Amino acid sequence: MVKMIALDLDGTLMYTDHLTVTEGNRNALKFAHEKGAKIAVATGRTLAIIDGVFQQAPEIDYIMYSNGAGVFDRRSNEIICKSFMSFDFCGDILKTLLTEYEAFIELYIDGVDYIDAKRIKYFDGNEILPKEFLEKLTVQMTAVDDLYETARGKEIEKLTIYIPDKKEFGRAWNWLSGIDGIELASSLPISMEFTKKGVNKGYALDAMCKALGITADECMAFGDAGNDCEMLKYSRYSFAMENATEECKASAKYLTKSNGEDGVAHGIMQIMRKN
Repeated sequence: MVKMIALDLDGTLMYTDHLTVTEGNRNALKFAHEKGAKIAVATGRTLAIIDGVFQQAPEIDYIMYSNGAGVFDRRSNEIICKSFMSFDFCGDILKTLLTEYEAFIELYIDGVDYIDAKRIKYFDGNEILPKEFLEKLTVQMTAVDDLYETARGKEIEKLTIYIPDKKEFGRAWNWLSGIDGIELASSLPISMEFTKKGVNKGYALDAMCKALGITADECMAFGDAGNDCEMLKYSRYSFAMENATEECKASAKYLTKSNGEDGVAHGIMQIMRKN
């Protein structure tokens, strides 16, 4: 019996505009919820930039945010588990990113998405995300004059770095890959993101399920990118979207339709009609 369904957002639950939960997916979530399954989103986004999803899919019970750095219970309105990075650990990493790379950087602290407004050109200029989504997302970000000072003394959920230049992206990726103590992943060709070592969507799903008395054999998960792989490996019923990366597909047990074709709904109904 499926007791937990974990859903990546962008490229998975959300339509190709990154803004819409389709009617087909909404109906499938309602069906699963009525059959007793808990619903969780598992996203690289932080809490401040997810609200529009819940208005469309009120069945969502939990949020695994910032790539699993925290898990938020929407019903009790509390964080039920977290594993953040200290400023003492990642302050120097942030300083290097700010001084040596032409990058747009998102800094997630206390559920807020902090950015340096002077670097918005490295984000707005990308041709991967739809313009309407970029405009709505940017409004939900909090611009500051100094990201480093904003982070000082704080616990940091996640850092996301956007670098449009392929050569510079590779240089940054190689450098970050060599740093002990971080979990590096990517969800878009121009972005990379890191959390505390060992923290990922699979870690968060395991921690949440243990707190709820749910096993991996009772979990279903959906994803499309590298930061979904651990969650897909963990779950008995795991689906990679048709639009997923090859790495993601290799981590899943099943393949479903794309996010533009209600792939989440197809996967849910394929398994839960039998339960």
